[in-house]
Amino acid sequence: MFDTGSTKSFINKTALARTKHLPLDKNKQQYVMADGYTKFEVNGTVKIFIELNHIKTNIIVGVVNSLCMDCILGMDYLNKYKINLNNKHKQVQIYTPTDTTTLPMENHVPKTRTVCRLVQFIYLGPYQERKVKIRSSVFSGQLLFSPAYRLLKIQGLMITHSLICFQNYETWISIYNPTYKPCYLYENAIVGVATSLDSSMNISTVLNLNIKEKNDNDYTHSLTNNSEHNIHTLSQHMQDPQQLNDLIIILNKHHPLFDTSTITIAETPTPHTICTGDNPPTTSRPYPQTIEKQNATFDIIQQMLKHKQIRASHSQYSAPILLIKKRDGAYRFIVDYRKLNNITIQDNYPLPNLEQTIQMVGGHQYYTKLDLRSGYFQIPILDKDKHKTAFITVHGLYEFNVLAQGLKNSPPSFQRIMSNLLLPCKNFCLVYLDDILVYSDSFHQHLNHLNQVLAILNKHKFQLNPQKCELAKRTIDYLGHTISTQGVKPLQERIEKILNIPQPTSLHQANAFIGAIGWYRKFIKDYTKIAAPILAVTNLTKQNKFKFKWDTPQKEAFNQLKIAITSQPLFLTYPDPNEPLILSTDASDYCIGGVLYQEINGERKNIYFHSQMLPKSQRKWPTIEKEALGIYYSITRMKLYLLGREFIVQTDHCPLRDIHKKPSNNRRVDRISLVLQQYNIKEIRHVSGKCNCMADYLSRFPRQV
Repeated sequence: MFDTGSTKSFINKTALARTKHLPLDKNKQQYVMADGYTKFEVNGTVKIFIELNHIKTNIIVGVVNSLCMDCILGMDYLNKYKINLNNKHKQVQIYTPTDTTTLPMENHVPKTRTVCRLVQFIYLGPYQERKVKIRSSVFSGQLLFSPAYRLLKIQGLMITHSLICFQNYETWISIYNPTYKPCYLYENAIVGVATSLDSSMNISTVLNLNIKEKNDNDYTHSLTNNSEHNIHTLSQHMQDPQQLNDLIIILNKHHPLFDTSTITIAETPTPHTICTGDNPPTTSRPYPQTIEKQNATFDIIQQMLKHKQIRASHSQYSAPILLIKKRDGAYRFIVDYRKLNNITIQDNYPLPNLEQTIQMVGGHQYYTKLDLRSGYFQIPILDKDKHKTAFITVHGLYEFNVLAQGLKNSPPSFQRIMSNLLLPCKNFCLVYLDDILVYSDSFHQHLNHLNQVLAILNKHKFQLNPQKCELAKRTIDYLGHTISTQGVKPLQERIEKILNIPQPTSLHQANAFIGAIGWYRKFIKDYTKIAAPILAVTNLTKQNKFKFKWDTPQKEAFNQLKIAITSQPLFLTYPDPNEPLILSTDASDYCIGGVLYQEINGERKNIYFHSQMLPKSQRKWPTIEKEALGIYYSITRMKLYLLGREFIVQTDHCPLRDIHKKPSNNRRVDRISLVLQQYNIKEIRHVSGKCNCMADYLSRFPRQV
């Protein structure tokens, strides 16, 4: 097509692909369209050859992703070949120094026809109108939009035929739902087609709905795109259309809970308190920081000030802060509250009994699991106690308005607040810290229960974490168990590290296994009889080690012993709330291991086995740092059983005994201890290596896998 309004010539990349051409010069440029403001990008330039009758011509054209025609020849081409567009005689005349030719002119331009699709999921309530964004294959231009028959006749929606203006492949249209039923339009759904205008069309007779995104403020519906998207994602597993509709109505009613685009602070009747008795304020100097971390600290503080999570302080208290880099490169902001925690009086509000909690919920038909977003940061602190949370930085002194990570009594205080708030729902709702479970015997009942729980949370301005929520499910994982109509089944993760131990292939591996299991020999019935086949091939001198063999009797004994320590009576499905928890940890050069257990009536009862390989970078760390990692990884893996409960840590590395009370001379160890401030570690106890057999074995066996 010849275009006198275009200074340059362009070709559609799909048309270029169908022709032979010289290599593309990938020099990206931006051009402005004839409207004076719409920009489009040229991916590069290429020289193409055009034959008009018997005259051969060439021109350098820009390659464009989307063009209304295969090729547009602009004024650069028209001037180069002195082309005359003779409208009177409907002719195109081409002149060259040696020849001339004439072509017939066709004013008819083939119509552009493109399908229009929704950019994102849309919910339309009864009698509601929305402006929605659509996309097409046309980069820019005015086209006539015709709505899809299905939307008009089958779903009963009202969409006008209109003149729309695409910019960067997108534009806006208006959709009205005149029915009493809500309507759902899914992402990528076809809403109509757009065609180019005939030159003879009277534009003044066409309604112009050139709706730009900046005018979207006219739409006053309270549902935000963020909450709408999250609600859609959470409910898309529903197969029954009527159930889906009923569920979304409930969720939309409490949509602020699902809006994660802003950060809010809950309004709770009882805020968190910090009781320090008559102890004087604790103070510290700020930890030294690099310029990079000082800048990062400033940015984090500004964000927390913006969201009113902290405020400037004149407190006599001060605690230093530390930034720990996460895997994604961002920083974790941690306050060293060890001095404050040492003078804070313990809050003994109990967490729910895990066994009783789990047994209550099995056998129901529908389950919903709700997770609070950054739960602690939603809980306000009592105004007269805020000054105790003051932290010092090179940028000044600040104090928290919300419950900060690392403060003593955070778990019991959080549990008290949530339990009291949801007390009216106690017959169908369980609360375990920031995990909330709603259970019911029918879908209709479940909607009623869910509505009551969400109403309370919404009233007090809580926010949920949609990524960790599950709604109206038949089966759900909760507190380390799979819960369904059939009952409750523990997850295998607590014993999988033992069950996955491979069969030994050498005398050394067999001796390591029997040494670890031997710690339980007085608790395993008929231990000597079961282990006899293994003992027979491991009790060898160095001179006879070549006689080692591992046949069927040894394999059977090996499996029996693994089952013995991962099943009752040596394995507890639930911890005994009246007995102390003990976490035994160890680290080798390449792995860490941990065993959570209790001593009950003189017998050792296992609760959780953990083992994991260390990344190559951490394998180079000194022993004290790897042993600290063993404590950290084991505690975080067993968080469900340890958070909010007092427990003892056992390690065979003596220098770690006081890291939970005071700083050490090792920065990495200090960082690990600060991350663990939220846990109530009663004591870090040193034990000899021979008393730490199972943790030691778990820190070594993965290398055999």
